[in-house]
Amino acid sequence: MNTKNTLLALEDDQLVIQTGDKILIKGAMASGKTRLLKKIAGQLPKHQFDFLFQTLDDNFISGTVAENLAFNLENNAIPLGQMRASVQESAETYHLTDDLDTAISDLSPYKKQVLAMAQLLIYPTEILVLDEPLFLPEAFEGTLIVTGDFEPELFDQVIDLSETALATVDLDLNRQINPDKAILSVTELVPQMSFAIYEGEKVAISAPAELPIADMLAGFRPTSGEIDFYYEDVTHQSLDKRGRKIGYIMANPDDMIFVKRVRDAGISDELLALCQLTAIKNERLSQLSHRQKRLFTTACILMQATPIVIIEQPEFEGFPEILTYLDQKGVTLLLVTDQEQFLPFMDRQEVF
Repeated sequence: MNTKNTLLALEDDQLVIQTGDKILIKGAMASGKTRLLKKIAGQLPKHQFDFLFQTLDDNFISGTVAENLAFNLENNAIPLGQMRASVQESAETYHLTDDLDTAISDLSPYKKQVLAMAQLLIYPTEILVLDEPLFLPEAFEGTLIVTGDFEPELFDQVIDLSETALATVDLDLNRQINPDKAILSVTELVPQMSFAIYEGEKVAISAPAELPIADMLAGFRPTSGEIDFYYEDVTHQSLDKRGRKIGYIMANPDDMIFVKRVRDAGISDELLALCQLTAIKNERLSQLSHRQKRLFTTACILMQATPIVIIEQPEFEGFPEILTYLDQKGVTLLLVTDQEQFLPFMDRQEVF
């Protein structure tokens, strides 16, 4: 029989953590989830836990996927032969075999999320502290402390930092669809993936996560197919030219941030308020949470007033208000997501 011992007690937060506990911290944006997680981590025994950062690039060393998978093993003096076998096994488990020699900077946000977890689980400590992981580790018998949107039934304790329950969202959207005018026509983006988005539509696209669909549509990755904006072939246009037509909000906001402070982007007061940035407009972006950074990059793209906006892996916090704004401005919206909570707000879904 396993005996649990008290690992940590935080009187201010009325939190007691015992060895082997599975704990979920949930709540709205800026409710303090990451702050509490870091507070907990600061009280844990040093060198006895691993921490997954919400900001993806903070989880990696420079180099390749293989080097990152091996990093934890090297630090624990695992013999070379065993290390190579473990790296290969982990790559096969998490479908990273074809990416072993790929530089971290060339990975899609999804692959980065997978790798960030894989490199912890290849040689896990007894305590895992995970800020918004892509998935939960299976058959992990140690102590697990997690933030994110997971089923509460999977945990021993749930700490809910939300002040109030979310109200039922009821939007009045009036944007008319023009079924005779395709704003985006896509032919064989990848084999057997063709579709059209009509002016004024709100469309969700669901496809295997490893396919960089949004990157291809926005011009950040090549496609052997064809992408037409209205009647113009933009497949090989420069990022600058295509960016004036197609706004793209990436899943990883750090790939889009090139200023030091929120105010440096010159965002209008209207968009600052819409994206909940007014109170933090003088803050350094490096001090913001992942969700706040996403709202910042959203405001930057909305400021460009493109006729169509693509959002890669959107987050629901603040989404209804942003959708209402886009509807009022007559902007066509394309979501790349498989989350069902967005579907009631969409005109249709394309599944590939």
